Amino acid sequence: MATASTTPFEELTKLATDFVTSQSGMWDHKAWVDFLARVQQQDVAVAEDMQSKLGDLLEALKTYHTALAATDDIEQAMRTVSDESVAFIMRQKGVWGHSEWEDFVTTMQRNARTWSDGTEAYLGGVLESLKAFYALSPAADVQQSAPAVPTAFSLTSSPASVRRQPGKRDDLTAITGLGPALAKKLHQEGIVTYAQLAELSDRNIAHLEKNVIKSTGRFKRDDWVGQAKKLAQA
Repeated sequence: MATASTTPFEELTKLATDFVTSQSGMWDHKAWVDFLARVQQQDVAVAEDMQSKLGDLLEALKTYHTALAATDDIEQAMRTVSDESVAFIMRQKGVWGHSEWEDFVTTMQRNARTWSDGTEAYLGGVLESLKAFYALSPAADVQQSAPAVPTAFSLTSSPASVRRQPGKRDDLTAITGLGPALAKKLHQEGIVTYAQLAELSDRNIAHLEKNVIKSTGRFKRDDWVGQAKKLAQA
């Protein structure tokens, strides 16, 4: 269960890591269904569109688990890669470059009991699956205290546009069809500038319409992205 000291993203990753470790990297469909049920028992919500990403995460962790098969304390090794990966992704808000990746690999080499080029490749797989999962996870729910920083949408928003205008908040209600109530919901998702709204991907928009504003087709009908682009350039 997520607590005041942990985010849903952290808790879900921990549950996934524990599941892969307890199953010794092997499971069937029944075990997967039981795992989902156990997640729900912990009061951690997993939307339907997140289940496939959670499945991808389990597969990546399974591959890493197999690579660590000869490690003396594989449970500790799995916890280490899980904790370090989650901390890295949350610290980077889901966006990083080659230098950050190299720093992360160096940290993992220092903490890992065994290491090889293959391990690095498998670690990359874990990180990429976690990044995709982070984009759809409820991680934003506990990061709202950081204004003007996109949370769940960091992967598809332009980092450059956020850096150019730190702390900026635009009046989203200037967009036709986007009233104060909807603007507040977007703010809660970390979307506070015209630039962020203008750069949302189709996947982000689908998520917002289904899970946040509860109005399918609203973005396209009122051309919120097009309006936001014009306002961002004004």
